[in-house]
Amino acid sequence: SLLSKIQIILPYFVFMLPGSGKIPRLFCALIQIIPIGGCLNVFSLMLVIGIDRMLGIFCPIWYSTRSDRNYLKLLFFLSLSFPFIFLCFVIRSLIQDPFLQIQCFFPDLVGIDGQNFFDMTQLLLMFITLGCYILMLAKLIYDQKKGKGCSIRKSIYKTLALIMGIQIGGYISTLIVYNIFNQISSNFTAEQSQIIGCIINVASSLSSSIEVPAIFIVSTEHRLALKEEFKWFFNLFSKNNKNTAKVFTLTNKNTLTVNTKTITKTNNGIANVG
Repeated sequence: SLLSKIQIILPYFVFMLPGSGKIPRLFCALIQIIPIGGCLNVFSLMLVIGIDRMLGIFCPIWYSTRSDRNYLKLLFFLSLSFPFIFLCFVIRSLIQDPFLQIQCFFPDLVGIDGQNFFDMTQLLLMFITLGCYILMLAKLIYDQKKGKGCSIRKSIYKTLALIMGIQIGGYISTLIVYNIFNQISSNFTAEQSQIIGCIINVASSLSSSIEVPAIFIVSTEHRLALKEEFKWFFNLFSKNNKNTAKVFTLTNKNTLTVNTKTITKTNNGIANVG
């Protein structure tokens, strides 16, 4: 999300507004290669993690045989393969004309054919990742029918499925919109196309933020954890609204009994004893 915002903010606020709106392609590549490469790395990293989790579900021996020391490094380096392809496209464009004056957007770095390739590849990676999690969900349902399911495991799957559903669904929706727009982009000018592309990018970035409140809405465990973490805050309200008082009652047998009653304060200053 952050990298995607940096990717589109830099051309506008650093180059286009103060100056003529165009810079040499070489300077654009040096500035944009990390933000754009990081955005592309998300797609391949989600796929690698999805495959890893799927192997762990279907082959429990997977986690016991791998080496923890180098395993995370291996996953990360595998995910860098997609940004490396982006780097190859950028190098190709730089070889053609490194000092061409451009507006420093994604098509300016990889070309129109490169943009179409990355749009389709991102969509393909998202569908494969989605397939991994659908298979994991099917395995969970199968295990429950066989009596092998457990509540903690189900809770973890539920939370994970929600997060990945929002992320993958958002990415897939955005990529579909991008591909549709690419088919009709000839009806717009170059500047209009860039603005529409930025709007799509920003909207998809902001939509990913809904996963946090969504988790607390659907997950009882997260709500209980939130209440436990901020228990002191909720206690402040309960102490201000309720006070417990002891009322002594003298019975006919000359015995004294103690009754605990709750006094609730109201806004008009009148106390109700319950």
